[in-house]
Amino acid sequence: MPRIGEILIAKGVLTQDALRSGLDAARRNGGRVGTWLVRLGYVNETTLLDGLSQQYGCPAAKAIDLATAPLTVRSILPAAFCKRHIVLPFNRSGRQVDVAMMNPADLVLIDEMTRLTGLVVRPYIATEAALAAALALGPGPSSAATAPPPGPPRAAAREWRLFWKMEAPTLELMKAMTASPAPPVAHLAATFPYLAPLGGGIPVVTTSAADELAEALSGATHRDHVASLVLGSLASPGRRVALFSLQQGKVMGWGATGLGVRDEDFHNLMLTLDRPSVFLNLSKASDLHVGPLGGGESNKLLFDALGPPAPREAIVTTVKVRGKHAGFLWVDRGEDGLATVPVTLVQEVARLAGLALEILVLRQKIKAGTRLTEGGSTD
Repeated sequence: MPRIGEILIAKGVLTQDALRSGLDAARRNGGRVGTWLVRLGYVNETTLLDGLSQQYGCPAAKAIDLATAPLTVRSILPAAFCKRHIVLPFNRSGRQVDVAMMNPADLVLIDEMTRLTGLVVRPYIATEAALAAALALGPGPSSAATAPPPGPPRAAAREWRLFWKMEAPTLELMKAMTASPAPPVAHLAATFPYLAPLGGGIPVVTTSAADELAEALSGATHRDHVASLVLGSLASPGRRVALFSLQQGKVMGWGATGLGVRDEDFHNLMLTLDRPSVFLNLSKASDLHVGPLGGGESNKLLFDALGPPAPREAIVTTVKVRGKHAGFLWVDRGEDGLATVPVTLVQEVARLAGLALEILVLRQKIKAGTRLTEGGSTD
């Protein structure tokens, strides 16, 4: 079976240097190379899904298909089984059930699902991100409720952060995963300090100035591409930069770079706003924090996720989408002070990030409205 990297290179949508970066990230952090290629911004979900479909020689299940799967179909398999094996039934036709899988070549798993359901299982390939997000939308009725552990909860799945509930519903935002890639202009190959380097032969542009960042963000087609540009723009003045999303009263790790960031811990971080933390005041009063950080359990979890050394002080500002708090932008220099970090630049980067995210949401609304208009034609 050909490897996904070889397929994407043969299609002309991936370079050897980009593949090496993806492989290196997968080796260092765990996970699938295709997932890391998306997270690093080298390909989008649609391109990856097409390549996986070719690799396994089976049909593909899109993120929107998984998100809209009826509960009666999802419940064909126990929720605990689906989460353990990362599979999801999403369509049924008579005695046949379509099941999205990360490895549709796993005949043992397919046989086990056939015995559990008494149905003919038709395997579909799906991306790791789409499956994790769909499984996180809500458990099936067979899931047993368990008491949460003490303290601020931690996220159960890594890829929840792909979908926000800002001005658009979850279903609408999931369509962003199928967005077409941007034209191949120079800034799409940008690399930044502390991020996985791109090899030679690819023009790179460091977007350190606000005007350069604005131009680069105007071409972003994926929220993780927005994150890469934002993190890179502040990587020079700040030795550690992080983005957090805010969803339903919970602050969660989105993307971070620099110093000792613990990727797995950061992406699983979840802090509630009913407990004291640096984010609590920002969500209720001021839009900007500059200076030392207090103690407390929530801040300790935050420092653990950011990794050593613990920040002596930090600049934290809100990211707003249509005037509403959607996340937070964080900059610190570890044990050093913030004298060399321009606060106004951090605020401007946060403002541009909010505008870029708003544009992504509006694009999906426009696409959804166009499809509805076309579908409603009676000519």
